[in-house]
Amino acid sequence: MLSSGTYVAYLHHETQRVVTPYLVLGVIALAWATLIAVTHFPRIPRVIEAAAPSSGSWKRLFRHRLLMYAIVAQFFYVGAQVGTWSYFIPYAQEYTHVSERTAGLLLTGTLVAFGIGRFGSAYIMQWLAPAKLMTAYAILNVLLLAIGILASGWYGLFAILMTSFFMSIMYPTIFAIGIRGMGEETNLAGSLIVMAILGGAILTPVMGLISEYSRSMAAAYLVPAVCYLVVAAFSSQTPAVGTTA
Repeated sequence: MLSSGTYVAYLHHETQRVVTPYLVLGVIALAWATLIAVTHFPRIPRVIEAAAPSSGSWKRLFRHRLLMYAIVAQFFYVGAQVGTWSYFIPYAQEYTHVSERTAGLLLTGTLVAFGIGRFGSAYIMQWLAPAKLMTAYAILNVLLLAIGILASGWYGLFAILMTSFFMSIMYPTIFAIGIRGMGEETNLAGSLIVMAILGGAILTPVMGLISEYSRSMAAAYLVPAVCYLVVAAFSSQTPAVGTTA
């Protein structure tokens, strides 16, 4: 395309393809924000009072070891989730040589697996402690990613796709474990755990660098594999809690 002088036109065409969807999403978001702005929500004094931290609350938060572990686990989990989905299409194209459209449909399959995993696992949690289930799921994801790395191709692709099923419970479970027993500091603790989604912005580029320097998209999936080891380490030493998903 560069030699024929059509590359710039191609980039323009590809850019224009996403303009309409983002305009529609923007309008929907604006309409939703307007509805929220004009809706009268009841005042809940107890929650509002808890939201105002007393002196030294931040210092006390950092003394809660389980909360600190939850923040770290959430950082690595979100990094694994975002990275897995971000490089799924390039992986599919590189090792199975499917079209971009087909790879996109397979990516949709990861979302289906995620949804099934979330609701199905919530049912399983009636009999199995969430922390124990998350430990098992994290270990299974490490094994599936090992297949994706070592057996790159259709087997590896479907193994990576299936990680979405097992990652589905991790965000709410880590969050619930992290804020357990925080009392009036629950809001602040929850805020810190939510901020840990920064892992998606940091670890995803790391996967890109590994892929670039190793010239292997499969090698990049070492990053989410390590992330799930961190999640497994966190959940394996966590006291049993109630249903969270």
